[in-house]
Amino acid sequence: MSRIKHMKWSLDFVHRALRDGCNGTSDQIHFVPEGGSHSIAWCLWHTVRIEDLIVHARIKQTNPIWSEEWANKTGLPFDGFGAGQSDEDAQKVEISDMSAFKEYQDAVWEATENLLNSLSDKDLERQIESSTGTESIDESITLHMLGHFNGHRGEMNLLRGMQGLDPLLMVEGTH
Repeated sequence: MSRIKHMKWSLDFVHRALRDGCNGTSDQIHFVPEGGSHSIAWCLWHTVRIEDLIVHARIKQTNPIWSEEWANKTGLPFDGFGAGQSDEDAQKVEISDMSAFKEYQDAVWEATENLLNSLSDKDLERQIESSTGTESIDESITLHMLGHFNGHRGEMNLLRGMQGLDPLLMVEGTH
């Protein structure tokens, strides 16, 4: 399997889990346990903003999809993406319109798919700027999207379990 094909397959899995994370009542999605710092809503917002920034700002060197219009539609903060955010500010993150949020997710995920469709395995070696210097496109996607997002998938599963909800993707493979 080519590296690109593997990335696409892996991102598809993570995206399905993140989409499943959108399921639940507003109270369930915004639940923060006592002494906790993040909600499922925060994890969803954070992961899609990171993907948008990596694909657009770092790899394509264009403006991200996120805009004041998306912020207004979803009720989410326009500025920032969660990194370095205080627990108090993280707990205030609220998705007011889940349908609009899913539209934003879809737009970002489509842009990622289009990017990967335009790249070869050799292109993955190209160096891009990162917060710590430079890294390859492969490293950026593998570390900051696949690894990082799966960590937040685990966090969302913990939050769901604390509420008596099934883990993400529980129904996959049962049909």
